[in-house]
Amino acid sequence: MSISVAKYSLIAVLILFVQHVEAQVKASSNLLDHLVSFGETSSVTGREAQSSAYIESLFNDGELTKDKLGNLILTIGSGQPKRLIAAPLDEPGYVISKIQEDGYLRIAIVGSGHEGNLFHQFLEGHEVVIITAEGPVIGVATVPSAHFERVRKTPQRSKGPLSWQEVYLDVGVSNAQAVALKGIQLLDPVTLNKKVSVIDDKYIAAPAMKSKAAAIALAQVAKSIAPGDISGSLVITWHTLQLINQQGWKAVANRFGEFEEISLFKPELAVDSVANASTGISAKLIDEFNVSEIGLPGAYASTPVEMVALQDIENLIDYWTVFAGAKPESGALPKFEPKPKPDNTASHAFPELAALTAELVATYGVSGAEENVRKLILQKLPPWASPEVDEKGNVLLHLGQGNDHIVFVAHMDETGYVVDDIKDNGALVLKMRGGMLQWVWEAQPAIVHGSNGMIHGVFEPRADYLTADGRDTSAPLTVFAGFESKREAEDAGILIGVTTVTMPKEMIRLSENRVTARGFDDRVGSAALLLSLENMNPAALTKRVTYVWSVEEEIGLHGATFAAESLKDATVVYPIDTYVSSDDPYQDEYLAHCPLGEGAVIRVLESINFISRENLTAMRLLAKENQIEVQYGMTAGGTDGQAFLAYGIPSVPLSWPGRYSHSPVEIMDFRDMENLVRLIQAVVKN
Repeated sequence: MSISVAKYSLIAVLILFVQHVEAQVKASSNLLDHLVSFGETSSVTGREAQSSAYIESLFNDGELTKDKLGNLILTIGSGQPKRLIAAPLDEPGYVISKIQEDGYLRIAIVGSGHEGNLFHQFLEGHEVVIITAEGPVIGVATVPSAHFERVRKTPQRSKGPLSWQEVYLDVGVSNAQAVALKGIQLLDPVTLNKKVSVIDDKYIAAPAMKSKAAAIALAQVAKSIAPGDISGSLVITWHTLQLINQQGWKAVANRFGEFEEISLFKPELAVDSVANASTGISAKLIDEFNVSEIGLPGAYASTPVEMVALQDIENLIDYWTVFAGAKPESGALPKFEPKPKPDNTASHAFPELAALTAELVATYGVSGAEENVRKLILQKLPPWASPEVDEKGNVLLHLGQGNDHIVFVAHMDETGYVVDDIKDNGALVLKMRGGMLQWVWEAQPAIVHGSNGMIHGVFEPRADYLTADGRDTSAPLTVFAGFESKREAEDAGILIGVTTVTMPKEMIRLSENRVTARGFDDRVGSAALLLSLENMNPAALTKRVTYVWSVEEEIGLHGATFAAESLKDATVVYPIDTYVSSDDPYQDEYLAHCPLGEGAVIRVLESINFISRENLTAMRLLAKENQIEVQYGMTAGGTDGQAFLAYGIPSVPLSWPGRYSHSPVEIMDFRDMENLVRLIQAVVKN
């Protein structure tokens, strides 16, 4: 996809502007750094403090003034002619409208700007940030578990677009009192937890990116103009309230008197990449003000990946500089000083479990591409271990001796996508690997795992996302990664059928006990097996024990099927995998209610297995003897244990309860994981 450079001007400044645009160069790295950092701020209309503070930080104390509406104002020069440039600070968003007794939160929209039928749907299954009086709090917008889709009376994919009235937020606690302890109050503003994508150093994508880009562009203009550079006076404002009453910039205009010219940035302005510069910008009369509205060209407007070309941001800088009566020159934004990123895993609780799980989660490995996960697991094995890697790519570790032979298996792979085709325009056509609710990935940041390294891109929204009448889309997802042709994609190391695609992920601590991430299925199981090996003396075991970390579980149990052929003498197999729990806010989930925080889970009944009463009784007795908290129940889905059933080997799946399966915001509780590790150790030693 190509976004060509657009040149916009008023006729009065057209000649100077076009002359300079012809000499434009790439955006400086300093400008780009500020664009990324500012793009991560949240500024729901009427609550613009976070973005306002960032802009203020770019100027010396006292340079900017702030009025009673929160508008930031800078005046350069004096006298006539008098000009005003205005860029909004606010963005569309939500507020907390209800705090339920069970700890879930509801939201309501604020102001306008929520454009398109899928705007609210783009929240589902993603992290959000709640800006409280005490600071930001991360939560997740919940999503029904993908595993239950086949057993739902009304499948999610058959529904219309998600509305904001259907949204629940989960902040990792179980009651309203715990919500209050996090500092969350009614009417606190809410946005997505921003993940800014820079694509090929040419494009930048994030929620409300047009407005974010305009605010930084205006800051660069302000920093590059001295009073002696212009005749007359220039008033610059970063204004509030544009999306709720449009009074912010008007208050500034009224306060500072009559302006000969006003340039007002409007992110919603439908601006194409127009080659004919004489198209210009139409002047409007707004409340008796002579206003010229200006926008930015872009793609995927009003989505979480609203994308702008960096060259167009440079052009906007030059346009406003010339509008002010100055000559375009290099900008003078302060040198970007990165601030330490918050440690989203920090807590005093379960440090060892958290550290290992976070490291495994941060390692990518879609089904069929588990190499990096396998390397990490091999590194984390104890020094005495002598693992082997079989022809399929499974990791096997054999311990002990004796007649009985038990097997534990957890899978290394995660759900994701593989490149299925490359369009002539360079877009990557994707194919799912594993079962997912595909629309949850739509219009989100993407990572393409090419043969030459990671490439950042975006999952493109469907073509009719503004008018779509269904939640799901029948068309395969596509990714824009900066390529303009099929050849360009291939030269970058994109291989059809081989190159996998995921989205950025990290483990985030929601509370002392609960965390969220994509890929807990089955990184938690893989971590649990590693942790169960601590303090183990293999020579003391009176039975044979085999640990298996398998590949390709999500696309058909291929790894476990291969491993089972060499483990036919096993007495029993214990798959270690997630228990998809209905401990969520959805009332139509009528099975699998094993609450988070109440112990490990024995998966007695699942889609492909029903363990015997004898094995259930034995496991519950073992747990009781060792004072291990366990639950048991039925759920949807299967495990690697199915591959062993064909050889007459009983499968006894052991799990932890998890919410929002196969989504970017799976949630688990470390108390359950700790009980699972202890249960595995008890089985080994029993």
